[in-house]
Amino acid sequence: MDNLHVELQEYHNGMIKPDYDFDKIIYDLNTDMSLLSSQADKYDYLISIGSGVLSSMLDIMWVGEFSLERGRDIASEEVDNFVIKTANLLGHESDDLQSSVRFLENKFPIPSDGNTPELGGSLQHHLRDFAHHPTIVGLMFSLLTQFTHRSYGTDTMGNFKVVKVTEASKAYIGKDMSSKLFNGTITWFFHLVSDMAGSSSTAGLSGGTGIPGPLLSLAKELSALPFFRKLRESDKSISKFVSKLFNGTLLAKRDGENKIIKGTELRFDIRGELGLGLEIGRQATPVVANECMVRSFYFIRRLAIEIQENEPRSVDELKQISWDKVVPHNDPTITRMLTIATGVFSTIDIGEAIVTQKHWISVNYIGIGRFAVAIGEDVTWGLKVRKITKIKQMYEDIQKNTFEKTDDTLYKKISADMTNEKFGLTAEHTEILYNLQYYKIRNDIRQTRTPFKTQDVKVLKHEWLKEWKNYITEGFSSFLQDKEAEMHWYTERELLSAIELNEPNKIWFRLVLLEAMMFEPYFPMSVEKNKKGSDIPTRKYKLLKKKGNGYNESTGDDYLDSFFSEVYYPEDYIRRLRKSYNSVIRELNEVLKTLIKSLSITAVITILSVATAGALAPSIAVALVGSNFAGLNGAALTAASLAYLGGGAVAAGGAGMAGGTIAVVGGGAVLGLGIGAGIGGTVGAAGLLDKRHTIIQSAKLLVSVREIFLTDEHDTEYSNTVYQQYLQQLLELKKSIVELRLKADNLTGDEKQELQKRLKNAEDTAKAMSIAKDNLKKYITTFEAETL
Repeated sequence: MDNLHVELQEYHNGMIKPDYDFDKIIYDLNTDMSLLSSQADKYDYLISIGSGVLSSMLDIMWVGEFSLERGRDIASEEVDNFVIKTANLLGHESDDLQSSVRFLENKFPIPSDGNTPELGGSLQHHLRDFAHHPTIVGLMFSLLTQFTHRSYGTDTMGNFKVVKVTEASKAYIGKDMSSKLFNGTITWFFHLVSDMAGSSSTAGLSGGTGIPGPLLSLAKELSALPFFRKLRESDKSISKFVSKLFNGTLLAKRDGENKIIKGTELRFDIRGELGLGLEIGRQATPVVANECMVRSFYFIRRLAIEIQENEPRSVDELKQISWDKVVPHNDPTITRMLTIATGVFSTIDIGEAIVTQKHWISVNYIGIGRFAVAIGEDVTWGLKVRKITKIKQMYEDIQKNTFEKTDDTLYKKISADMTNEKFGLTAEHTEILYNLQYYKIRNDIRQTRTPFKTQDVKVLKHEWLKEWKNYITEGFSSFLQDKEAEMHWYTERELLSAIELNEPNKIWFRLVLLEAMMFEPYFPMSVEKNKKGSDIPTRKYKLLKKKGNGYNESTGDDYLDSFFSEVYYPEDYIRRLRKSYNSVIRELNEVLKTLIKSLSITAVITILSVATAGALAPSIAVALVGSNFAGLNGAALTAASLAYLGGGAVAAGGAGMAGGTIAVVGGGAVLGLGIGAGIGGTVGAAGLLDKRHTIIQSAKLLVSVREIFLTDEHDTEYSNTVYQQYLQQLLELKKSIVELRLKADNLTGDEKQELQKRLKNAEDTAKAMSIAKDNLKKYITTFEAETL
């Protein structure tokens, strides 16, 4: 060990262009997803629940039932005082309500009062005469009366009606432009004030018929339109419904025979609408209290955390605090907390209404509305994460279809049993793979035949091929982490020559054929803006996803099988690989019952990029040969393992660490990714191999062992080594599952749910790997028996 020299080479080494640094892009997208996701912990949830409980108790014990009658009584008193004060302001000296109303009636008359009999009589006149509506429409008709000498409203059937102003009322119409405008606005306004508390004969006694409020006025105005006149409620017109609401009979109490109890009428005039507003404000109090408690806790706790981390010792140093993390606004965490708090509040509130059988009169509708808004905001954050997830998936698809490596040196030594060129590609081999994929796509375009728009589909496929080729060309040096590397595109003749020079009878070529066979084009490689301005994977090639328009697997396999005139492999070799792969996938169907179809059709996810391999090579190296360096751990163990794989230390003339970091293909990556650690979350890079990817890599590994290492090479010794390494990965995974279960027992809430999702994924992965492990052993045992 004293003679061991290690070359430490920084990962990336400034050679990867930002546009092609998939690990960084995906890492940044994961960061964005984290920022857009709730980070609430158990303390946040406990406070949210507690706040919801406390505010619901406030609602039950203080707010109580919703009472329009109570609100109207309070509003009626306020309206009476307003009328008296207005009359006093204009010169009336008495504080008597009736005399104040009479004073205003006499001082501010309007012409449409003369049409009371024609527009509904005394009880409905203020509702049916549009000039008595305290709305923009009411003002418009008041002015119109001044210029046309006509009054506007509806008859008793709700039909729009225009009547002439009576001779006696013409005295209230202005003589010139200025007087008409004054009478139509100022006089109109104070006349409405006089009518708010009822007529001079009823004000302060029965309350009389006031004017409709803005809501009822709008309903009455709309009811006169042809469309709304056709609408009916229980065989009654909307106009009649509004009239009953105004005169109080709709909300009146009824006896056992459904007859109105005299004196219980509840008029929904402007005093009723103001009472409704007061009751809503009363209901809003516990809702606002709930909001304040949650936001205050969020602010205080986050501020305490920031102060603890930054330790400011002066006012100026407070600037170091990240206030964006402190302010309780526009953050997914505070949104989640408010969703919990308002949800608890509404649940208890509705539960109390059901238990006490008060039903709708005891429900806090403001609370329900706030809960609905909270859910909407929470969903919005989720949709933002979903959009970024789609973009991340796009880059992952590109990464899985792109091969990278830091050096073009093969494994010089893996172990006594795993020697040269197993699962490894050089830079030139990678070029050959890309060229094979290129010509395979070109052939697919030539062979494209669709029921409709064949030429459009071909043009779109050509555009995709051009974009893909440019992508590979510009990113090639980044993929290999070699700034001198340059992608070469060959003619078909040049490609055949390059293959011939690289000894296609060796294993690398058949691994390239397997990868080329599984490559499926036409996945998105860029993003675009949707109608809302958010980034989404490009939909430019959406037409190619339709059945019959996309990649034809059979055509691609036939092309690869017929491309080579020389005998580099047995006849129908590609068909044999495809048949074997499909068979393996069916054998793993037990785990992928719902996923099997997409796996068979979409091979976008079947190619493990060496962008991943470059990042994961240290993990692979340690897993494969780390046992050779007892006593080392961490970075030293990684460095030693990579140097060992590279053919020895630099001082000894080997390729060094760079030599050990290679492109792992044919499912070989699954042998050394530390799947258990990845599932457990301790090794970030290894976590890239989730259930789906593990199964795909396992399927490729099974095909490689079955068809290449056994059938072609008759190498049972190496195949057994692969089996032992795969078994070790499975054992690590099962160990991680046990650790996850123990960890889940001590968690609650979202943390537990998230861990349970990972646990379920890990269990499915282990199940698939167990099936693959048994099949791998079966292949080896059967071959050994047949060759005895």
